[in-house]
Amino acid sequence: MKTGKITTLLLVLITISVSLSAQEKELYLKYKYTQSNTMGLIYSECSFMEGGTIEVFSYGNKMVSRKPNGVSNILDEDGKLIASDSVYYYTVIDYPKGYLLITDDLPTYTKFLLKEPLNLFEWKPGMDTKKILGYTCLKATCNFRGRDYVAWFTRDIPFKATPWKFHGLPGAILEVYSTDGYCSWVAESLEIRPFKKEIELPFYEWDIVDMDTYIKILKKKKKSYIEMYKRWGYSEEQISMKLRTIEKFDLD
Repeated sequence: MKTGKITTLLLVLITISVSLSAQEKELYLKYKYTQSNTMGLIYSECSFMEGGTIEVFSYGNKMVSRKPNGVSNILDEDGKLIASDSVYYYTVIDYPKGYLLITDDLPTYTKFLLKEPLNLFEWKPGMDTKKILGYTCLKATCNFRGRDYVAWFTRDIPFKATPWKFHGLPGAILEVYSTDGYCSWVAESLEIRPFKKEIELPFYEWDIVDMDTYIKILKKKKKSYIEMYKRWGYSEEQISMKLRTIEKFDLD
């Protein structure tokens, strides 16, 4: 066997070995999430506390992000508490299939999924670098649905990871924020650990909607909220503040 063929074979074997190794591990990230302290049109954007924790699991070709949304209590026939279970908002990114599914920004108690393609963000690379959790991060910026964002991502981790629906950068995003101060996500801890099992997702029986349908739902929801706030005696300025959302859609 010629030297060139031996070298090529070795490279193939190394590539397969690295690929199998990555499949046997997962990246677990915790982000500190902060948002302006105001009730928004969309339930998941209601921020009664100035912060929260988001967990991200990245394994294989998939990433799952989840944000706590209270606790669901299970009662017996006599009304006694049997068990409690955490309730989450989810984002699922399927890289090979090129789409994301998100419950994170859907209206109150509405059980359906928003499906979007993985081509939403047009990042511009920057020259700055900084350290986050010991990893060298590169800067990137973009404008997305009415807000300007700055992201810091690292290529030193062999996984893609991100909070919310951000995507399109070649690595793990460890910090991202809007330049107007409305929202931010900062990685607080990071662990590469053996992969055990996929995260159980409770929504695969739900209906899936596209962006056009989603906007129609938001318009209807906005109208009902405005009527409610007016009955409660809120001023136009107060109503405007309460109807703020991360994504600035034209809902008029």
